[in-house]
Amino acid sequence: MEVVNNNYKHGEDDDAAVTALAACGSYILEMVLYAAVELDIFEILSRAGDGARLSTSDIVSRLPTPAADGAAVVLDSMLKLLATHSLLICENIGGTERRYGIAPAGKFFANDDGGASFCQYLLFRPEGASTVPRLKDVIVEGGNLSEKLYGKSYYEHLNCNAEISNKFNEAMRSHSAVLMKKVVKTYRGFEGLSCLVDVGGGTGTALATIISKYPSIRGINFDLPHIVNTAPYYNGIEHIGGDMFVQVPKGDAILLKVRTYFILHNWSDEACGKLLKCCYKSLPNKGKLIVMDSIMPNTTQTDIHAMYASQMDFVMTAMFGGKERTHDEFQDLALHSGFGEFKVVSYAYGMWIMEFIK
Repeated sequence: MEVVNNNYKHGEDDDAAVTALAACGSYILEMVLYAAVELDIFEILSRAGDGARLSTSDIVSRLPTPAADGAAVVLDSMLKLLATHSLLICENIGGTERRYGIAPAGKFFANDDGGASFCQYLLFRPEGASTVPRLKDVIVEGGNLSEKLYGKSYYEHLNCNAEISNKFNEAMRSHSAVLMKKVVKTYRGFEGLSCLVDVGGGTGTALATIISKYPSIRGINFDLPHIVNTAPYYNGIEHIGGDMFVQVPKGDAILLKVRTYFILHNWSDEACGKLLKCCYKSLPNKGKLIVMDSIMPNTTQTDIHAMYASQMDFVMTAMFGGKERTHDEFQDLALHSGFGEFKVVSYAYGMWIMEFIK
């Protein structure tokens, strides 16, 4: 894993937890690999010649079907994920620009001299097997996977399906519960706080975990009205409903972390900037915004932590139009939103804990 804080080393339980989380997202690699074969990605790179490296835009220009505007963003996320699994080779050529080549394992998905490959083995689906979402259509037609699958955004789909929404919320709650137990053991930044606001806090599970260890903190659980209306009573926690893009309750610290995975990666840079400025206004001088999210390595890595971050990056890019961000991208978000200092301070189960200081 690329080091983003030289003073922090993740432990064996972090390795174990992220291995388990990556296994939970194993379907993501299947989905991406399936689409890459449909789009002839491996054939395109193979035909470019031994040792050739193509940019994402080069690959887009060579797709068998013309791609939609903006397809390069989703395609690049796919290619990064395939590179973390050693199916492609990724070279950074400066900033966020990358070039890709075919790796030895990836050559098995390009036709050999006799026209044979593993492609048909991959594409074969026994009757009754689960279908892979039409990721190819996102590249060719534009839009995102949610629109292709449900005809609406994923959150709109959840709002229309109570059973699925309940399962989704329970999955997020259970994930948050495991994560926050690790966070309160490893992160010391809650010490000395008097009022902590959890933005997008769901029903307050995470905040309750924090206050159970730091009972002197007054907690404010802030989320959409229909969500906090279902929240249970917790001693020391006030539930407040509202819109985080309009106004956020005041506190000496604000928390942005897990509800629907991690908050910031759901949103574009523009939307994140709007949210962060609302948080900035609600903090006192020297107050801090505590952000928990994955951090993408600047260069493609193949360890389990990078694989998990790349899986999340693909899901957020293809499903929601969001993305995972690098250290520098988080720092830019913080400084452009008015914060004077940015720090990466701890790590827990695939997620970095950052502080934006006003």
